[in-house]
Amino acid sequence: MNMQETIKVLLGLQNLDTKIHSVKGELKRLPEERIKRRSAIDGRIVTRDELDAAVKLLTVRVKEVDNDTTISRQRMRKLEKAMDETGDQALVMAYQHELRSLKRDVSQAEEEGLEFVTKAEGFKEKYDALVKELEEEELVFAEFEENMTTELAAAEVKLTTLEADRAARMTGDLDPNVISVYERLLISRQGIALANLDGRTCQCCWMEVPANLSVRIARAQDLVTCPSCDRILYSATYN
Repeated sequence: MNMQETIKVLLGLQNLDTKIHSVKGELKRLPEERIKRRSAIDGRIVTRDELDAAVKLLTVRVKEVDNDTTISRQRMRKLEKAMDETGDQALVMAYQHELRSLKRDVSQAEEEGLEFVTKAEGFKEKYDALVKELEEEELVFAEFEENMTTELAAAEVKLTTLEADRAARMTGDLDPNVISVYERLLISRQGIALANLDGRTCQCCWMEVPANLSVRIARAQDLVTCPSCDRILYSATYN
């Protein structure tokens, strides 16, 4: 097999490997996308649960405040009744002092309770909105997951076909040394092992090669690699 024929075979392999690389990319990208989407939804679920817990805690605090103020008001009524029934001025003054203290505590508790109610309502509003959004997001995610399963299955079938085609091509008359160079470059150069030489410019790294290399490529007697990017160089006239 002469060099022009070798390059043609390698270009065919390159085209095939580009497709394989693309399919493998999809097989990797789709599960990663699923993880990313699931993680985003799960993060919002955590936020939803935190809002729910905050609403419940504030609701408990409101009930506690209501209970405390109820007890304080009951005590106030007892003191007022006791004041009306006693003629002891010293007791009246003590009762009045306690009443003032209880009224102040009730007033502060009511303000605190109102603040709890306001916060709880705000959190509940956010919680309800988030629940609705999550329902929609879960539906979208379920649809994505279903489509992803179909796409992955199709990609697996396509990859099997492409790799079988590649294996068949590799059993031809290619020089093992050429195959070794090609396979190495395929890995080191992100799936692009060959580069077209236009004039004296490599079309992958855009560096100008020495004149003697362009002559060697034109003669098509041996394998020539780019001094800059190390890719196998070929002329468009080989196609």
